[in-house]
Amino acid sequence: MKLATSLNVLHDITPHISQAVARLAAAGFDGLDFNGIDVVRDWLAGDAERHVATLAEAAQQHGLPFVQAHGPMFGSVDEELRDSPRLTPPCLAWCARLGAPWMVMHPLTVSPHASRGENLAHNVAYFRQWLPDMERLDVGMAIENMSDAWTAHRRYGAVPEDLIELCEALDHPLFGLCWDTGHAHLQKLDQRLAIASLGARLKVLHVQDNDGAQDNHLLPFCGSVRWDDVLAGLREAGYAGAFTFETHNSVRPLPDDLRDDALRLAVGIGRHLCARFDALIPNGDRTASRDGQVVVQASGLP
Repeated sequence: MKLATSLNVLHDITPHISQAVARLAAAGFDGLDFNGIDVVRDWLAGDAERHVATLAEAAQQHGLPFVQAHGPMFGSVDEELRDSPRLTPPCLAWCARLGAPWMVMHPLTVSPHASRGENLAHNVAYFRQWLPDMERLDVGMAIENMSDAWTAHRRYGAVPEDLIELCEALDHPLFGLCWDTGHAHLQKLDQRLAIASLGARLKVLHVQDNDGAQDNHLLPFCGSVRWDDVLAGLREAGYAGAFTFETHNSVRPLPDDLRDDALRLAVGIGRHLCARFDALIPNGDRTASRDGQVVVQASGLP
């Protein structure tokens, strides 16, 4: 499994994007996640083509392919609905230029009072509007699981059932799912069962840890996510994508002369988890869970 990281781990030096890519390559990563969300407004206000060309050249020079990307996702539904017609098409085009096959997007919650059916219909219409661009560019959208741990109302996409029904309703190979391990932990989900239920719909990951109360975006083992459950769920789902960190808060707050050490630690942790994933028994012994779903039993897992 390729080990990748979001570029936002060094977001504050993205004006020197080639340097950021070089440092991530030197640390030992295999791939990159392009953070369109962080740069889209600045790039559109300046010379976007030059920035994209510089980033593509640096990635090629250092042998780091773009395995996925972040699309224009912001803090509120109103903001996303207002800005997405202007910001989403260029982000898709940049993904195509960089060779990123999947761009992650958040599902939207229409209102605190909307029914699940209303949210489903709204999201189907919202995501289908981008399908002509996606087909032309051959870039897919991976819809991310959310959390409503901080809200008094349901947030659409916080449980795997929402994501599955949305993916089935969209019914196109360029729509898939992204699993954020930190969001799922905040939601108190059984990640082994939840991830397994996504099956082949799961295309990319946001791998991060937290304390179960805040969306900390830490390296694995710095919070309380049960990583054996995550790995077993990925094996049961048949996941074949990259193991991609979204762990900027374990690196970015550090003095710059300590960041390369932190990046090397991140690679070591990632390699450890990838090795544990590889050690799982493919299509191994299976046992029915308490709710009738099937999970894989593998060496070294409880």
